[in-house]
Amino acid sequence: MKKFKNFFLLTFPLALVFLLFNFNSYRQNFLLANQGNLYFSDEEMKIFYRTWEIMNKFFVEPEKINKEKAILEASRGLLRSLDDPYSEIYDENQTKIFEEDMSGSFGGVGMEIGIRNGVLTVISPLEGTPAERAGIKPGDKILKINGEDTSNMPLDLAVTKIRGKPGTKVVLTIYRDEWLEPKDLEIIREEIKIPAVKYKLISGNVGYIKINNFNLTTYNEFVKAYKILQKRGAKYWILDLRNNPGGFLEVAIQMSEIFLPRGQVILQELKRDKTVSKIKSEGPGNLNNLKMVVLINGGSASASEIFAGALRDNLGVKLIGSKSYGKGSVQQVFRLDGKMLKITIAYWLTPNGIKLEGNGLKPDIEVKEIEKEKIKTELDDPVIKKGIEVVRGL
Repeated sequence: MKKFKNFFLLTFPLALVFLLFNFNSYRQNFLLANQGNLYFSDEEMKIFYRTWEIMNKFFVEPEKINKEKAILEASRGLLRSLDDPYSEIYDENQTKIFEEDMSGSFGGVGMEIGIRNGVLTVISPLEGTPAERAGIKPGDKILKINGEDTSNMPLDLAVTKIRGKPGTKVVLTIYRDEWLEPKDLEIIREEIKIPAVKYKLISGNVGYIKINNFNLTTYNEFVKAYKILQKRGAKYWILDLRNNPGGFLEVAIQMSEIFLPRGQVILQELKRDKTVSKIKSEGPGNLNNLKMVVLINGGSASASEIFAGALRDNLGVKLIGSKSYGKGSVQQVFRLDGKMLKITIAYWLTPNGIKLEGNGLKPDIEVKEIEKEKIKTELDDPVIKKGIEVVRGL
């Protein structure tokens, strides 16, 4: 397995990856390049200091005034001025949640959430989790958490409130576009452990591989699944990326290199200075001639969109299902005295130049999903059924 020196964030908040980063070197270069914008003058800071002064003199509950908290919230205000839902600063508790994500195990309901059009929204429920069993779907809007209104609630705070000790309950007030009114869903938290890859031989000779996320075990798990299914007689392949919220960018690149020969473009990076650079495969591309299709939906995001886009643009692999989520920004993380700052540093484009952020990938063949309860086997799933039909026609 290739070893990477740098890791970029290409997933949703609190399911993140950090760049191994020489902060002092970066800071020095940043200072040299940004002398004019780096510091605020006394005149520019007048409103801030005056507000702090008035708070201390007149606020009715002075015991609530906390300098450390005030500095943290002021820093969050700086990031909110960017109008970017993925640039955030985490306190020590939220940083702990980040570290739990990195361990691959935590107490919660098992879903990825984000801010879409200013509303707390479900990106995707994870397979086999309490959220999925409760009937939560991509696109569901979370209006309340345990009765608390989520309007203007920071994403990281919402994650903190939804997570908790296994065995405890959380009540989510959910609204779905086809519903007449919101519904309260009571969900019992569990320890969430998600395997990166699941696989099965279906319909005789179709190798079905479900990729749940792109973490540090995905590559090895995928290779193992492929070899097992190949020995069992698989001649056609379905890669299912539905409800895959993303993960490590480097793993998406590594997975792409299994299929793309050396020199083919995996993705493009749109940088701060508006220049575009191309990330190319280093090979080996051994599986570039597979007869395969890829399944996507509104819960396919980030690293999974990059992987799907690379296969389609380079190999002509058909995407089947529904439009993907549209998360194509990359975040970099800085450690700040026990806290953590995450800020967007670039956007990703597909090899053909499609900006993923806010757009997503449109499927080549659109197929609507049906209720989970109606699916007893893979062949009851209309998306998989269409995938079998298409891949056998290749």
